[in-house]
Amino acid sequence: MSYTPARSSAGVKGTLAEGVLPGVLRELYVGRRTGVLRFVQGDARRTVRFVKGSIVHATSERADERLGEVLVRLGRLSQADLDRATEAVVRDHKRLGAVLTEMGLFDRNRLEDALAVHAHEILLRIFEASAEGSYEFEPAESEIAPPGEFTLKLSTGEIILEAVRRVQDPDVVRYALGDIDRVMALSSDPLLRFQRITLSPTDGYILSRIDGTLSAREVIQLIPVPAEDVQRSLFGLLCTGVVEQAAGPPKKAARPAAFRPLPPAARSEPPRPAGASPAAAAPVPASAPPAEPAVARASADTEARRREIVQAYETLRTKTHFEVLGIERAATEAQVKEAYFGLAKRFHPDTHHAPNMADLRDKLEAVFIRLGEAYEVLRNPRSRGAYESDLASRSPRPVPPPPAPTAGPAPAVPPAAPPPAVDPAAAVQSLRRAQKYLAEEKYWDAIQLLEAAVPALEGKPKQRARLDLARAYTKNPNWVRQAEETLHEVIRDDPRNSDAYLALGQIYKAGGLRSRSLGMFRKVVELRPDHEAALAELAALGPEPEATESGGFLKKLFGRR
Repeated sequence: MSYTPARSSAGVKGTLAEGVLPGVLRELYVGRRTGVLRFVQGDARRTVRFVKGSIVHATSERADERLGEVLVRLGRLSQADLDRATEAVVRDHKRLGAVLTEMGLFDRNRLEDALAVHAHEILLRIFEASAEGSYEFEPAESEIAPPGEFTLKLSTGEIILEAVRRVQDPDVVRYALGDIDRVMALSSDPLLRFQRITLSPTDGYILSRIDGTLSAREVIQLIPVPAEDVQRSLFGLLCTGVVEQAAGPPKKAARPAAFRPLPPAARSEPPRPAGASPAAAAPVPASAPPAEPAVARASADTEARRREIVQAYETLRTKTHFEVLGIERAATEAQVKEAYFGLAKRFHPDTHHAPNMADLRDKLEAVFIRLGEAYEVLRNPRSRGAYESDLASRSPRPVPPPPAPTAGPAPAVPPAAPPPAVDPAAAVQSLRRAQKYLAEEKYWDAIQLLEAAVPALEGKPKQRARLDLARAYTKNPNWVRQAEETLHEVIRDDPRNSDAYLALGQIYKAGGLRSRSLGMFRKVVELRPDHEAALAELAALGPEPEATESGGFLKKLFGRR
């Protein structure tokens, strides 16, 4: 694609014009960027927050585009309830969504629906704005969503397609496609390739023709529909990341290929998700089975799918990379890739957009991340060799057979076999390798080594290993609780360990627990008054409001003598 966003020390910025916005969204979505995208269009100022490429929040300074006003306009909230909630927002300095939940007007599921609708409304206003404007993306330092924010029931890929379909000028689309002699290929990233987006029949037919050998020009010539429609469809598929331009030089322009008739399914089939096989789009037979058995089957399939997700999540920490992918230790590189792509499609995080899977979103994301970690290690011969060596070093040593029984009566209950001996020297080596993995951001490999090494270590090495283990745990949002528990174990054995208090403070700060984080950072300074990191954290947080302290009001009322 020829779109090249302007970059600066602040991120990505530029001037809005027709066809620019899809490329901007692609930059953030495919690049999995985290930060705030700001728009200025006339007197309107709007912001959209992204976490790892997904939209988590949208706001507007226009009064008629605020969350409450949008919900009232769409009939999802009464004006009287909005007035009551607004009073609490102003009084308690809380977000409207939190207040609506506290008042019992919305549960979490309904609030998520409302926030997704609100974000969609704001994005539509950005798309439809007649005034030219500007945009600027400010990247965030942390990829952890602020407290109270979560991935919306809003597909960023769907939003990108909607932006593409609003581009009217065919010259803009042709320019955005860039060199159409570049070869088109399906994305090698399962997160993009198997995303759940609604495609048109033309989109689906184009996907069936993209095999890594045809250029965009050849695809345009093959499809017997207006070239402008094919170009717009290709533009959309490229912007969502489902399709990418293959590496290598452009192909030489060939003579136009003969048109091939469009299959009947492509003329009449309803839109289908990206990544679905063409066979799955076959017309439904005229004689459909009875409704009740179909509903029963769907319910059974859903329960089986939920059990599969939960089981995969609960066994993550005990499985090797080979076991996670369901392959043998002798699997070839092709078998590793085949297993990964199959499982990545099945455990794609977009599944949480389905209402019956929404409560499993965190587990799905954890499984998907773990699959990616396993694939990245096993697909590379060098990293795979190092991993297999580590596996061999972690294997328990054989336990020597018990001595032959001496003469005399046999015990009533045979003694339990002693646990496998763990070599402390090997545990120290594992700690060193784990620290190297942490430096290389290979957190799962570090966790595997550290969990095995901690029981065999004593003294300072044990505390160092626990601290490193907690650090690795925090890289997965689903394992922050394990990190907290591990740090408390360090403090229980060494109450003056300032590093543990600092790490706990940073965990509480990331989770929005201000009072707890302040307490931890103050403890660090109490132990080490010159601790620069803790002093900087305290300065960044500022003084704790007196009203939030335990008993603050009572102290004012009764503390005078």
